[in-house]
Amino acid sequence: MIVRLLVCVSAFASLCWAGDIKSDLRAYFQQACQSKKFMGAASLPVNGSTQFAEACGWADAEWKVENTTDTRFRAGSIAKQFTATAVLLLYQDGKISLSDRIGKYLKDLPDSWRSATIHQLLTHTSGVPIPDYDALDKSYPLGPTPTQMLRLLREKPLLYPHGTKLTYNNTGYILLGFLIEKVSGMKYERFVQERLFDQLGMRDSGFDDIRKIVLRRATGYALDGAGLRNADPIDPLTAWSAGGFYSTVQDLTVWSEALAHGKLLNPDSTKRMFATYPETLLKGMHYGYGVVLAERFGHELQYHGGGIKARLCFSAIRKRA
Repeated sequence: MIVRLLVCVSAFASLCWAGDIKSDLRAYFQQACQSKKFMGAASLPVNGSTQFAEACGWADAEWKVENTTDTRFRAGSIAKQFTATAVLLLYQDGKISLSDRIGKYLKDLPDSWRSATIHQLLTHTSGVPIPDYDALDKSYPLGPTPTQMLRLLREKPLLYPHGTKLTYNNTGYILLGFLIEKVSGMKYERFVQERLFDQLGMRDSGFDDIRKIVLRRATGYALDGAGLRNADPIDPLTAWSAGGFYSTVQDLTVWSEALAHGKLLNPDSTKRMFATYPETLLKGMHYGYGVVLAERFGHELQYHGGGIKARLCFSAIRKRA
């Protein structure tokens, strides 16, 4: 059962927010909090102005520290948006082509992986093998490092020929992390920090190193019967470029606005990130570059979720037309 949640929903429509809508949002949020199945924070900006931002539950239940909208949560696979944007910045810099094969940059790969393109890795259509996470938990209680993960998968066959269909694939995004390091000459975490977070003023986001003291970082919990228990431990390094960061609802609001308004990416890169690629169709949705593309209630929705060991995050982007 998920009990740790960070929610950031950004919309950029011309809406008039009446007082009763805000009251309804607050009532809905409080109902979720009182259910005892939710702890976390939520933020909803409209037209650049935050209309709703609240938090509830424990950031640290043992010390009775409550969540706030400044609480730092593990953001899970929302990191795929950071990785995809980093790759697109390298594309904008003229250092890579999205049609390049990954083997052009990463030499020590199995022959069957080398012809997968950067585009296919970004869209989860590469077919590179993915791990059995249940088996990994037994051998690596905190999770393998990215290098160990790739070593464990080297002898496994492709899931299917490159580019033929979509299978959500952390391995592909770990390969993109190594690509960023190879092409930029920087550590992946440093590249994301300097080219993305520092550029946008996201001062409450960073790589979630469990060995470091991170102020206001929440502890994860799961429901065990009628009460809470500590979530199973995991080292975020195992997720790395596929899901190893922390953030806040406020920083993710900044992030969503940056993507929606082209503050990091130029029009060409933005178009590619939010494009609908036919081979990525799955259950009525498509996958762009680090973003899920769907439709709800007659409106386009661009979003990504992320979960790590009883922590779930969700970030949505309403891209400006």
